[in-house]
Amino acid sequence: MSDELKFKVSAGLKSIIGRDLITDEFIAVFELVKNSYDAYAKKVVITIEDDRIIVADDGKGMSLNDLKTKWLFVAYSAKKDNTEDKNSSYRDKIKSRRHYAGAKGIGRFSSDRLGGSLSIYTKTAKAKKIEHVFVDWKKFEEDQTKNFETINVRHNKLTQIPVDLPSFEKQGTVLVIKKLHVRWGREHILKLKHSLEKLINPFSSKDNFKIEIICEKE
Repeated sequence: MSDELKFKVSAGLKSIIGRDLITDEFIAVFELVKNSYDAYAKKVVITIEDDRIIVADDGKGMSLNDLKTKWLFVAYSAKKDNTEDKNSSYRDKIKSRRHYAGAKGIGRFSSDRLGGSLSIYTKTAKAKKIEHVFVDWKKFEEDQTKNFETINVRHNKLTQIPVDLPSFEKQGTVLVIKKLHVRWGREHILKLKHSLEKLINPFSSKDNFKIEIICEKE
């Protein structure tokens, strides 16, 4: 007599596909900016402060359904099953460079490499309110006997957010990463600038995608 067994997924998966797989903070930001481009953003603003990093874009934003069925669906990639909008994805142009985590549908965990918590503020053009999701990555590290999917993340709807978007009156997404794992000094910022320069030319020959880095102390 035979029966069937099923895999269980430990909360420890978070670290494997986040901090362990995404090897440094520059690749982490690189992945988040690629996500902005794939969301039709024309501009991404990266603000670096002592206690937080903010990545804001003017892309199409996400609905609550997008958050539930795509962003919170671990390792799922809408581009791979052709349910995502047909956009000229940067990942389509780097198929030979498979080491980028975003190609595997887990680039969203890049924020875990950068800091201990993540707040997402996102709005589509048709939405009247802003979707807010808060993720405390430490909760996934407290007890690895817990199932990954049983650890809750907080969600609520807002009429405004504590940080600005390039054009948030219409649509876009802001990621606020706190409890940073490294202190971003001048050398870090220059390395990040060099890393992101690689994105501009491949994105578009018409120069219609812009990345701005803001760090007042530097």
